[in-house]
Amino acid sequence: MARTLTSAIRLLDALTVAFRGDQHRLQVLFTFDGGSAFSTRTMEMLEALGGTVVPWDEAPLVPASLTVTASENVDLERLSAPVVVLPHGIGFQKWVPDSESGDRRLSGVVRKEFADRPGIVTVVSHPAQREQLRSVHAGLADAAEVTGDHVHDRIRAGLRHRARYRAHLGVPRRARLAVLSSTWGGQGLLGSRPDLPERLLAGLPYDEYRVAAVLHPNIGTAHGPWAVRQALARAVDAGLLVLPPEEGWEAALAAADVVVGDHGSVTLYAAAADRPVLLGAFGEESVPGTAAALLAASADRLDPAADLRKQLDAAVDGHVPGRHAEAAGHAFAHPGEGAERLRRLLYRLIGLTPPPGPQGPLRTSPPPEPESRPVTSFEVFGRLSEDGRTVTAERFPAAVRRPADSPGAVRHLAAWDTEPDAALARSASVVLRSPAPAADDRTGSEWAADALAHHPGALFAAAPEPDGCAARLRDGRTVAVRVLPDPGGPRAPGLCPASALVYTLLRTGAPVQGEYLLKVGPDQWRCEVHTAP
Repeated sequence: MARTLTSAIRLLDALTVAFRGDQHRLQVLFTFDGGSAFSTRTMEMLEALGGTVVPWDEAPLVPASLTVTASENVDLERLSAPVVVLPHGIGFQKWVPDSESGDRRLSGVVRKEFADRPGIVTVVSHPAQREQLRSVHAGLADAAEVTGDHVHDRIRAGLRHRARYRAHLGVPRRARLAVLSSTWGGQGLLGSRPDLPERLLAGLPYDEYRVAAVLHPNIGTAHGPWAVRQALARAVDAGLLVLPPEEGWEAALAAADVVVGDHGSVTLYAAAADRPVLLGAFGEESVPGTAAALLAASADRLDPAADLRKQLDAAVDGHVPGRHAEAAGHAFAHPGEGAERLRRLLYRLIGLTPPPGPQGPLRTSPPPEPESRPVTSFEVFGRLSEDGRTVTAERFPAAVRRPADSPGAVRHLAAWDTEPDAALARSASVVLRSPAPAADDRTGSEWAADALAHHPGALFAAAPEPDGCAARLRDGRTVAVRVLPDPGGPRAPGLCPASALVYTLLRTGAPVQGEYLLKVGPDQWRCEVHTAP
């Protein structure tokens, strides 16, 4: 039984874990209760996955052996089979408004009018949750089953794929990945700090950090995917990686170097996977005495008025492994056994024995597929060392609010020739050539002439070369940057950092000739610069 997108995602995941490969003995039918404000897109998802959906009015006619749902809000009186209520988060950690009465209720607990229905099995991940349930309804607590949490197990198992996940997200080997996690509602991270994605992207050097976002599915179903994309459009232009609600967020947590979150379950999953955590929000709707409350006591808070980069750096550099062990230990019992225990429970209630086989039910998450766009303009800060032989460059996405000037740095706007924002393109001091379509057979000189003609504010236009770049100045000179081979060093710096070397030398009056050390983020290269008339 599906009701909301959030609960349907968790339901489908659990059914796949439990019943994968056993469709010759089992027939799984879906029905959809569309009575929630967060039901949008649920039916479309079920149909897109190829599930057989029984109309809601006809569901009582199905002679089912077992009813499984991850929504405590469905009408449990309609079906006669035993009912398993799966969690769609971690335990009972949040007060939410009740759609029927308007009062506040404990998320994850079946509605009180159904609590005395026989045959309800509530699945929990830790014995503490069963005791918490007892304070609400003793009968539900007595029938509850502690299985652990296969999602937590899967995230931990996915840590062995960390390098692969990071590469798939486009995170450079020596850069850090910051993941933003927001639950739904005004007390969540985005609800209380909607400008945080843009502020982080504006304040974190692009060559040192990437930023991803994991949003509760209710955010999209409440406001609509189009509205969410519009709200995050500038952040996505600046490089934000937005994970789809269906999957990918687990892999993103495994890939993360730091997670900025709130009182939602994803933040607790991150802490239990021993990721450094900063709390950017923590609403009063969180329930005291739960694992989430323990996390609030162990995690540092993000100060939005202070330097965000320094806080993220400190969270990563100062992280002590096991810092959030108490919170994790209060949330997840039977570590590593969640999938198998859930499978055995469901088969027992159906009256079958799980199929034998060498393969276990737990499989790691596939690589994440975020919504993203390439960054096509940067604010670049170049700094020449006192000895005049080293240039240090930092760049920030220009699509978001620009960082304050850095003392002693030469600042410029660099834009690719594909930059769609007319104002950014018009203001660029440096134009960069993007990989050209096959039909674009212009020579470097022809392309540079066109670029300078269409970007009247540009000092020069730069194009990639096999071992560096060639910058053609408006006065007719050409500056070539050649990256010297270093077998043990990082890959080539790319066109934007190489052009930053040229711009910094020109603006500081340093000789645009000779050998220089270029430093960008954690990497550095020896470069040979040559100027020709």
